[in-house]
Amino acid sequence: MGKITTLVGWGTRFGAVGGTVYLFNSIGTFGDVKQGEAALRKIESLSMEQVVGKEIADQVPAIEFPQEITTSYGTVRDWSQDVAKNFPEHWNGGVKTSISALINLPDNTKFYCNSAVEEIKKNIN
Repeated sequence: MGKITTLVGWGTRFGAVGGTVYLFNSIGTFGDVKQGEAALRKIESLSMEQVVGKEIADQVPAIEFPQEITTSYGTVRDWSQDVAKNFPEHWNGGVKTSISALINLPDNTKFYCNSAVEEIKKNIN
């Protein structure tokens, strides 16, 4: 019985993924940039009734987002626009941080190993 439920579960997952890929492919999502933009406009213009039908859409409650989510979304949107404008500065900051971490790797490794050894000694005694 366990193998049948596992098989049905995997079949459902593969069916959902396959159906999603088929739907996106039929809309034109996987084409070039112009086809992708047209597909995005088509998806954004869909209503709930067009996707699931009027009977089911009437049963789905309206979703209101809490203030924390909308505020966080605005902050993330502003930050991502800043990154897009100042990409070279952010890239250089990342490179500098990575190089600094590599330069300090031996010292940091020694420090944390010694700290771990001291904690182990303290806990053993």
